[in-house]
Amino acid sequence: MRAYYRVQAADGSTYVLAWYPEEVRPDMQRYLDAYHAVSRYAYVPKLIQHDGAGALQQDVGNQTLFDLLRADREEGVRWYRKAITLLVYFQKGGQVTVNPPFTAEFFANELEMSREFYAHQLMGLGREESLRLVPLFARLSENISRHPYILCHRDYHGQNIHILNDKLYVIDFQDLRMGPDTYDLASLLRDRGVARVLGEEAELELVDYYAEWRTVGVPGRSSLPPGERRSTRRRYFETLLQRSIKILGTFAKQPITRGRMGYLEFIPPTLESVRRCLDELPEYDAITALLPMEFSAGEARSRAERIFRNGQTQDHSSAR
Repeated sequence: MRAYYRVQAADGSTYVLAWYPEEVRPDMQRYLDAYHAVSRYAYVPKLIQHDGAGALQQDVGNQTLFDLLRADREEGVRWYRKAITLLVYFQKGGQVTVNPPFTAEFFANELEMSREFYAHQLMGLGREESLRLVPLFARLSENISRHPYILCHRDYHGQNIHILNDKLYVIDFQDLRMGPDTYDLASLLRDRGVARVLGEEAELELVDYYAEWRTVGVPGRSSLPPGERRSTRRRYFETLLQRSIKILGTFAKQPITRGRMGYLEFIPPTLESVRRCLDELPEYDAITALLPMEFSAGEARSRAERIFRNGQTQDHSSAR
């Protein structure tokens, strides 16, 4: 519900004004607390001035890391390495209490949304059959809640990372919280079909690059112990599995509840992420047998439009 405006000053310089409508105005303090927690460690748009309703910020332009990767894969991969470096510095914000930390219950609730909106409503899986996913999702949620916890951006992907004057700036960080150490890495390397461009080999190289930063300090200075490489990769795929299934719920809920059918196009690459994780983590094979994995965009759109129309009709009837 926030609104953003590019503002031009008399001298031609530009800024971005983030405007908070009255109903979300309490979130302004959350943004300020998050800004002060991480601005000392990582490049974020500089806060110029603020009051209770808006924040004037540095303008970091229109070019995103996601756009660069799609335009030039080789150059994009190079900048994705820089994004991992930026992430490591962002994580140096340490123990931050702006938002509650991730918990097993939180992860399980996110997956419940996927069971309801993706498996049951969008894909037509019977309710009783879909409920068989609940204990499997609970196990996954419990496992990733035991990973090492560090500061997470929570939505760290290429469209939230801008390039300006040969520097990367991360935006939309007000939801930061403590969580699994590979959570943001999974978002960076897989959200919105990025892995289709990167390829699996580059994806694993970047996971190892992150592990070197976290373990050794500076990549290339000394070799990463094989055990740490395996451990980081495993945590990465386990976190990615939860995130990917959760995102299926997000991409299904938007068209069903708000009529935003464009989100359906993100489901096929997200299912590819789920398959990739299950290949790496055979102990979660039971999910494969229950979670709908074959997706028809046409059928899903028809079903989503029907549910959305019915929901709108019911809302109007209630209003009368």
